[in-house]
Amino acid sequence: MAYRPWLEQIGFRVAISPLFVDADLRRLYRGGRRGRAQDVLRAYGRRLYVALGIRSYQLLWIEKELFPFLPAGMDGLLRRIGVPYALDYDDATFHRYDQHASPLVRWLLGRRLIPLLQGARLVTVGNDYLAEYARAAGALDVREVPTVVDTRHYAVSRESADGEVRIGWIGSPSTAQYLDMVREPLRRLAQQRPLRFIVIGAREIPAMGVPLELHDWSADTEAALLATVHMGIMPLRDGPWERGKCGYKLIQYMACGKPVIASPVGANIGLVTPAVGLLAADEEQWLTALRTLAADARLRQRLGHAGRALVERHYALPAWGPRVAAWLRAAAGPQS
Repeated sequence: MAYRPWLEQIGFRVAISPLFVDADLRRLYRGGRRGRAQDVLRAYGRRLYVALGIRSYQLLWIEKELFPFLPAGMDGLLRRIGVPYALDYDDATFHRYDQHASPLVRWLLGRRLIPLLQGARLVTVGNDYLAEYARAAGALDVREVPTVVDTRHYAVSRESADGEVRIGWIGSPSTAQYLDMVREPLRRLAQQRPLRFIVIGAREIPAMGVPLELHDWSADTEAALLATVHMGIMPLRDGPWERGKCGYKLIQYMACGKPVIASPVGANIGLVTPAVGLLAADEEQWLTALRTLAADARLRQRLGHAGRALVERHYALPAWGPRVAAWLRAAAGPQS
């Protein structure tokens, strides 16, 4: 959706068809559930209805897959019909299948994305880990496109001067589990100075033992809420799924001019340099990093300013909109 203006500028007429509608997502983010059975059934029904009309399109740009957790043949209908399509991955979705807890799911669906990748005219991915998988699966044209933001929606504001350090995290109910990694460091820091932990997007989180401020996620309010924090964090375990993460929340923090602290996993390693933030691999390193930024307003300002500049140079929509649109236009043309 963010690229829509650039696609329309070069002549595409764009139709957007999400798997889940806004009401489904509101229930997910407010209730912490993956989705009620009726939401899922309705979503697949809508997707099937749209799929029946795909012959009329010059190109489909698909986020990850058409029919998650169904046999590969459902997505394979694209190749049989002959409609050109492109794929986009900003998560290691393939690990939902090839590393699923159920041996049956691994056997039935472990390779379900490979035919889809092989038939795509273009695959855009958010980091090296995802690109490596796509190329190994046989994708013909793989382009790395970092997660980008519209910086016009992210304001840089002055810190509050009330003495309370506001530490922010934004995410989904499914990623709130990672907050357990910073519970003890936050608790220990709270014994040394006033702080408040700002959580956006998940209400069912581990017991943190520090003052909390919980907010539902909304596209209309996320940037304004992030502007109120002094620093943003991204704890992650070092696992296959996490190595596919593309650092979106870090880019959001930096777009607001905030310094960042992150686990050295996946895209975080290249994104978080000493110029914009700190990496922390264990509880002691997390405590040190949190304590360092909490104690030094000038350091926070310097890192935040550098982070905003980095986003404007490399992670802003105007830097990537024309390129991505041109690639998609080429993908929509005759197969060479």
